[in-house]
Amino acid sequence: MSRSASTPRSVGAQLRWDLVLRLGLVGIIVLLIVAFSVTAQGFLTWQNLENNARQMAVVGIIAVGETFVIITAGIDLAVGSLLGFSGILVALGLGHGFPIAIVVVAVLCVAVGIGLVNGSLIQSAALPPFIVTLGMLGILRGLTQIFGNGQQVGYDVPAFSNFASNSSLGIPNLFWVLVGVCLIAGVFLHQTRRGRYIYAVGSNAESARRAGVNVGATLLTVYAVSGLLAGIAGILLTSRLAQGDPNAGTGYELDAIAASVLGGASLFGARGSIIGTFLGVLLVQIMTNGLNLLNFDPQVARMLEGALLIIFVYLDHLRKPKLVAA
Repeated sequence: MSRSASTPRSVGAQLRWDLVLRLGLVGIIVLLIVAFSVTAQGFLTWQNLENNARQMAVVGIIAVGETFVIITAGIDLAVGSLLGFSGILVALGLGHGFPIAIVVVAVLCVAVGIGLVNGSLIQSAALPPFIVTLGMLGILRGLTQIFGNGQQVGYDVPAFSNFASNSSLGIPNLFWVLVGVCLIAGVFLHQTRRGRYIYAVGSNAESARRAGVNVGATLLTVYAVSGLLAGIAGILLTSRLAQGDPNAGTGYELDAIAASVLGGASLFGARGSIIGTFLGVLLVQIMTNGLNLLNFDPQVARMLEGALLIIFVYLDHLRKPKLVAA
């Protein structure tokens, strides 16, 4: 049976797998919360919960963009560097006295433009997404260091920095932004024709093309979305830090990919959901925060995150032939 074929048995098997995965994720999250509540002092304090909400918001936003890309069987390794580059541009713009609205819009246009460049090279030049975005990672990280002169870039605009530190209805503003991004992305993916096209391209690009799907436009869309969300995350992180950091976003691409995959997105394409990605981000954040409170070396959390990523990709590899055969 071809990869693009869909039968009641294969669809049913995939739904059962998704349900088991999601319930398993929720179960792991609950177990971690219970374990850290008992062992890690201060884990359930309101201050720590607020801090977690702000930290997961930034990673969660770029993870949503990464999910769009992964569903098409692609990958975007440049999101962390684009986040850092966007943050430096915001700090420089505000530091030179430009209005907040103009700076934000200009930076988001740059971020979308970089995403479109990635998508164009992948679609038109038929270059592998891994190579294109890895190259862009290096380019943007170098530009970030050059523009920031290798130093943190300050600005004195309280109205901008206060946004990240303030809350609405008792919930940090950054978390509300994440919720809004997840809602919009979820509706786009599951309730619009373009969203269905994204899944179709990830299932089989050639079959999608023959069915009338504009594969090129779809790829441009997902990389533009990834760029846009990386830009938003960079702006928010700069607001939270109250300065531009040339090293901001380093390693965030791993966090974004891990959250997407742990949430059920398949690196083979055609599978993934925003709620799953949200749960993946929550899992990574709880694990990292709990281990930090227990005074583990921060690299232990990174190692566990990498191990979980490998395990979930391996399980997805085992699952894929069975679903196709079904």
